[in-house]
Amino acid sequence: MSDLNETQNPTFYRVRIKDGHDAIGLLVSAAGKRCIPSTQFWLTVDACAAYRFPHSAALHVQVRLRNMGFTTALEEIQD
Repeated sequence: MSDLNETQNPTFYRVRIKDGHDAIGLLVSAAGKRCIPSTQFWLTVDACAAYRFPHSAALHVQVRLRNMGFTTALEEIQD
């Protein structure tokens, strides 16, 4: 039943890398976008341009970053 509710009112999340961590281990584009290697998960440090993920994908990104040694925060995005 929760899947139906999520479809009607989608909530998105941002995964933010906490201060004090640089981009070591991430792929960084010329525009400053950061990608987790071997994934299509792009991140940003700019709150105004944050990439939005559904909850399950956000959790996956957070776990992947934690395994790489990053401290992260999961933030709900209000549309």
